[in-house]
Amino acid sequence: MLTQESMENVQKTRRLFASAYGCKASRSFLIWSLSAAMSISVAPMMAEVSADVRNFGTQLVTQVKRVTGTIIDETGEPMIGVSVLVQGTTTGTVTDLDGKFVLEIPANATLVISYIGYKTQNIKVGSQHAFAIKMESDNEVLDEVVVIGYQTIKRKDLTGSVASVSGKTVSVMPVSNVAQAMQGKLPGVNITSQDGRPDAAISIRVRGGGSISQSNEPLILVDGVTVNSLNDIPSDQVESIDVLKDASSTAIYGARGANGVVVISTKNGSKSHGKATVTFDSYVGFKTLAKKLDVLSPYEFVRLDYERTLWRMSTGDAGADGMTSWEKRYGKYSDIEANYANRPGINWQDEALGRTALTQNYRVAVSGKTEKMNYSLAYSFYNEEGAMVYSGTKKHNISFNMNHEVNKWLTVNSRISYDQRRVEGMGTSGDSDRFNKMQHILQYRPTIGIQGTDAELLAGEDPILADDSGNVMQNPLISAAEEINDREWRTFQANGGATIKLLKGLSFRSTVGMLYQTRRNDVFYGAESQTAKRSSIKGTITNLENNSFQTSNVLTYAWNNKIHDITAMVGHEFISKWARSFSAGATQFPNDEIGLGDLSLGTPSTPTSSENYDDKLLSFFARVNYSLLDKYLFTASVRADGSSKFGKNNKWGYFPAFSAAWRLSEEKFIKNLNVFSDLKLRVGYGLAGNNRIDSYQSLAIMSSVTAANGNGAQAGYASNQVPNPDLKWEANKTFNLGMDFGFLNQRVTFSPEFYINRSSNLLLAAKLPYSSGYQNMIINAGETQNIGIDLTINTVNFTNKNFSWNTTVTLSHNKNKVNKLTGEDVQLYLASFGYSGAGASHQIAVGQPLGQFYGYVTDGLYQVSDFDYDATTNTYTLKDGVPYHGDKKQIQPGYWKFKNVDGSEDNLITENDKTVIGNAFPDFYGGINNTFTWKDFDLSIFLTYSYGAEVLNATKLTNTKTALTNKNVLAIANEANRWVTVNSNGELIKNPEELAAVNRGKSVAVFGDNGSNNTYIHSWAVEDASYLKLSNITIGYSFPKRMINKLGLSKLRIYATGNNLLTWTPYTGFDPEVSTMSDALTPGVDFGAYPRSRSFVFGVNVAF
Repeated sequence: MLTQESMENVQKTRRLFASAYGCKASRSFLIWSLSAAMSISVAPMMAEVSADVRNFGTQLVTQVKRVTGTIIDETGEPMIGVSVLVQGTTTGTVTDLDGKFVLEIPANATLVISYIGYKTQNIKVGSQHAFAIKMESDNEVLDEVVVIGYQTIKRKDLTGSVASVSGKTVSVMPVSNVAQAMQGKLPGVNITSQDGRPDAAISIRVRGGGSISQSNEPLILVDGVTVNSLNDIPSDQVESIDVLKDASSTAIYGARGANGVVVISTKNGSKSHGKATVTFDSYVGFKTLAKKLDVLSPYEFVRLDYERTLWRMSTGDAGADGMTSWEKRYGKYSDIEANYANRPGINWQDEALGRTALTQNYRVAVSGKTEKMNYSLAYSFYNEEGAMVYSGTKKHNISFNMNHEVNKWLTVNSRISYDQRRVEGMGTSGDSDRFNKMQHILQYRPTIGIQGTDAELLAGEDPILADDSGNVMQNPLISAAEEINDREWRTFQANGGATIKLLKGLSFRSTVGMLYQTRRNDVFYGAESQTAKRSSIKGTITNLENNSFQTSNVLTYAWNNKIHDITAMVGHEFISKWARSFSAGATQFPNDEIGLGDLSLGTPSTPTSSENYDDKLLSFFARVNYSLLDKYLFTASVRADGSSKFGKNNKWGYFPAFSAAWRLSEEKFIKNLNVFSDLKLRVGYGLAGNNRIDSYQSLAIMSSVTAANGNGAQAGYASNQVPNPDLKWEANKTFNLGMDFGFLNQRVTFSPEFYINRSSNLLLAAKLPYSSGYQNMIINAGETQNIGIDLTINTVNFTNKNFSWNTTVTLSHNKNKVNKLTGEDVQLYLASFGYSGAGASHQIAVGQPLGQFYGYVTDGLYQVSDFDYDATTNTYTLKDGVPYHGDKKQIQPGYWKFKNVDGSEDNLITENDKTVIGNAFPDFYGGINNTFTWKDFDLSIFLTYSYGAEVLNATKLTNTKTALTNKNVLAIANEANRWVTVNSNGELIKNPEELAAVNRGKSVAVFGDNGSNNTYIHSWAVEDASYLKLSNITIGYSFPKRMINKLGLSKLRIYATGNNLLTWTPYTGFDPEVSTMSDALTPGVDFGAYPRSRSFVFGVNVAF
């Protein structure tokens, strides 16, 4: 209930509202409403503070004085809810609706006046009793510096589209890589991981991406140096992340900027002068699977296998003694309930993926700042067990950053880092149904039957599979132990720079950087692996090296007066990369004791190698930033890139950009409204390129061949690629329109943006006639378009001396379309998951969006009413006029039924009846982050969401094959959902009425149309993947300085974090955020995905 004081404030607020409606208020009604709400909320706290003051006064009557005051803003309006605190104490109050305060304080006290968005003031009281205080705006947000390519700029002067995340936001989330901390926090940036593996590939798409067949990943720069991925960057070393989204921002990076640019700045030292600061950060935690897929229990499995055996006997596949063998294994049908109803069996997901995996992270750093130098030295170690047995990842990282002002005209900086990352475990992925490990986990039978205990299945191979010569399925625990796939990366990165102040306003900066990375991949199949049993013990070692070197030189001139502010920049950059690989292997190892330690023990296989020393880029660029009266902002840039990758007729490309902004909040007619603390209109247009293709694509290429020569073979070379001297980079033209709104001195900010991206000259493989001797030729032919909206909302919902609540909401919408293709206007592609007979799973078509799934439209199952039944022969004949696929005479009740989309009169379902059945990309997505502080406690709650995306659930499609001998299926194919052919007595149903009655509403096909040869891709497998996910909750406590200072500490914080806690989604797979295919042409497929985990972490941050 409200106190009497609160009720009085309410009455006063109502009178205030009436006044606001009836006269010309100097503030907007919105401001009055929020201010009144704040006053009501803090009233109880005010009463408590007043009580404290009275108690204090009772004890020290002779040392207390009464002070009063009024606090106004820069326009002279009273400010409500301003914190007035006696320095060094908890004694204080807040201003009322008229901006006034009254406080009893000790003599000679200092008042600390603070309010969000305004500069904090320290006022010594002295002999004064009454105060008139004017607050000054603190445009910290507007003065925030962002990196825009070769220079920094204040956010208020920004004309392009840049989204940012601070290092503080990244560091408070204990995650394994930077990309995870970025997810949902940047509008227009969609970040997804392939699945839940420790080293799962992470995809970053800025505003949809425009390429069809080439990479849509953005350019990633760490302190100006190009890196290959975000996996090697510890999140606790990040100072800031800026993502350049439109071409007016990215064109300065020319041929590398079409997909956006992620610019990461790392920490280079302490924020304050004084002695060195030593920090220690550590967390430990555990994780378990966030979700498991339900499969048939032992009871359900045995009933299925009984019915399946009867069907196999009817087809002749099981033989006349099939039921005798079955009963010997599982017992009589009448005993199934007694034998299996309460039998837990083996849950292979629990055994292979269900362990409680541990995570550890330790980081120690030394940083400092003197008058001339900042420095930071850090070491971190990360160890994460994978959910799957025998899997995990370890990381070591050491880095040194330094920035030193040598003298007044010379400043130097450097960064050196070394990273070692090792990932172990085969994982679950595999291109075919037969070799995918998740298929084995889901399909391995849960019970051994009546001839033993189910635990026997854990110790060795299932005896039922021993005589199956075509079997490749194996005990998941044995395959995880016997199949080794270890990857290790070692990355060394160094960069340095020097800035020379030549004249007033004129400076020259030179930077140089290099990255050297090695990767070793060990694959080995031990003696007990199914691969070794089917062929031999074998393995391969692959070593890969890549190196990049880049240098840039930039001359910058800056000049300004009260009217004009101009910054001009010209520069040059050179980038050189090389890569090489070598792979060797052996088969027929005598045993697996030594393994890959000595390849000579086996029969050597043919080694392979490759190298590329011809990836070079030479660039010249210029940019001008001009500000008139700090209101009208203009930016123009141009870059010329010469690349070794493209044809001799198109070695050079030119990438111009222009953008402008109008700071309306600085106009007098806007200031007079007293509504906006910031109001800016931005518009930009630019051209950027995408050179993410392999070298030598424009040249004639020879490859090694072996040709018959008499009775032997002759090695040689033959041409395998047609040259294209006109090959050039993909181009991305972007128009961007944005507005920045700020209210209540930036307590509420709102930034909507609209964009149109048109990508042309897309690189596609044009098919060539077979008579040419080649299959295809890379040409520039495709065009796509992305239109969308980005939105960011930041609010300071409440703040006072003890409590604050901030909210950030991001929303992104992108709609893409293909405008042009080479060859046919409709092109089909097939995702690789063992359905080679399906023809296609995806469609790319002119005038249509990317990411379309392609297949039949499911119309349920054929019902008994679709047939004429002949009781004498017990046969069903499909009625005329009912659509059918394949041989009409073979169609039976319970088979898959597809719609006659093309309306053919013969009702035959053909390839022409396939159509678009879904889309992998969302209609909109984003994140919602709420942060709270109360005294020394902090709490953050982060949600991510996505709407409209769909997933082709190939895991469901391939794990509901009820006809597959001895294999289990997902629970969606239980008796309640699948078409059954036996009654409760275990007898085949021959009465059509009974068959129709027991199968009413069923959705999974009968055995005859649900085996390994029935590879239909149809809409039943396409599911809505919309979700709302509670991604992270973190609660922390920072010990008061007065307490920890006695221990010699400057900071001590403990915290607990939960990740991936809850997901609300209609999707039936492990997780709706999934795309297991590496091919950009077949997105949104879930096939044998490694499941994601739910983790809980407990950590500590200490500073000395």
